[in-house]
Amino acid sequence: MSPKVIVVTGANRGIVSNRGDTVIATVRSKERAVGTPLITLPNVTLVELDADDLASIDPAVAEIERIAPDGIDELWNNLAGYNLGQNVSSVRKVVPDDIQKVLQVNLIAPAYFTSKLLPLLEKRTTKKIVFVSTAAASFEFTKGFRDFVTQNEVPFVYGASKSALNMTALYFHLQLNPSGFTIVPIHPGVVLTGMNPKGVISTEESATKTIDVVDSVSAKEDFVLRSYDGSIITW
Repeated sequence: MSPKVIVVTGANRGIVSNRGDTVIATVRSKERAVGTPLITLPNVTLVELDADDLASIDPAVAEIERIAPDGIDELWNNLAGYNLGQNVSSVRKVVPDDIQKVLQVNLIAPAYFTSKLLPLLEKRTTKKIVFVSTAAASFEFTKGFRDFVTQNEVPFVYGASKSALNMTALYFHLQLNPSGFTIVPIHPGVVLTGMNPKGVISTEESATKTIDVVDSVSAKEDFVLRSYDGSIITW
């Protein structure tokens, strides 16, 4: 497989670059990225983008256009799944400002950023867009944890925002698939991260298996919510 040009948002590791692809990785701050593995990888270029600040998207797109004037093969919307923690915007305590923050990072920013990068994706034949979602956006999955959700008054906004992202991905699919685009919403697994210390798989395992699944999907495949392990998640 020949190297690709891939844009990855919310990057903090160089896993996608391990196979030799040219990676354009967005980070909130290049200065803060100093000392991370991304700095040492010769095939990774950093671009600043802060999903909390929509005004940062247009300059980021302009920089990507400068770096990859001949186009990009794939866009991975991997912005950190923003959640505000327990007992924030639960059904008994709805905080509008908190909901707006989550929706901006989990939905508005990736949708706008993706739209702005379509001209670069159209310059190449791969035309693949990945939306990193979650099983928590699924009705069936969430109903399977009814007792946990009820007893812990789990905040609804994270799952709701990712459910909206799934629907957005569907619209991207319906409108772009006829011209050869492949749209892949995918659940990366319950990953051990700073946001989720109760994760059950490592970021390395999640990323490696997710890449394998995404690589296997073509524009001819059915549009479904996939999991990192290759299974299909019922919405």
